[in-house]
Amino acid sequence: MEAIILETINFMNEIILRYKNEINKIRTGRANPIILEGINVKCYGGVDSLQNIAQVKVAEAHQLLIKPYDRSLIKDITDAVTKADLKLQIKTEAENVRLIFPQLTEEVRKSLVKDLKKKTEEYKIKIRNCRRDAVHNLKKIKLPEDQEKHGETTIQELTDSKIKELIVIENNKQADLMKI
Repeated sequence: MEAIILETINFMNEIILRYKNEINKIRTGRANPIILEGINVKCYGGVDSLQNIAQVKVAEAHQLLIKPYDRSLIKDITDAVTKADLKLQIKTEAENVRLIFPQLTEEVRKSLVKDLKKKTEEYKIKIRNCRRDAVHNLKKIKLPEDQEKHGETTIQELTDSKIKELIVIENNKQADLMKI
């Protein structure tokens, strides 16, 4: 029973971590290099991640500076960022690419909060599915009824705490999105 509970804790922690990574990519109007994760650039006859071919840093509160290790990749980087459709202003300079984050309008902020709520609900469902699987695995090992009930209660308490954790993360991100 302890093994099932430990496995469930690990799965739920992994779900929370994926959720955090996912919502970090939602832009808040301030420059954040995480938004560029997952962007791949066609270069040298292949494809490589942006982080492998360039240094990314926050130049100002609303600007990211991408400085490629090889200046000949500036056009390829610009193309990849444009293709990613991040809704950022892209400024190509001699030795780097500057990304400017526009101020978010109230309408855009509300739309982002709506998307955040959908994403949170998706991850709540993943946690509940994890609970369902754990309870199913408990029933498979045919424990005495009182131990099975105790295991189910423990898993439900764990599920409740992880969902509360998701809600706290969501509320913090929502406050960040609505901040002007």
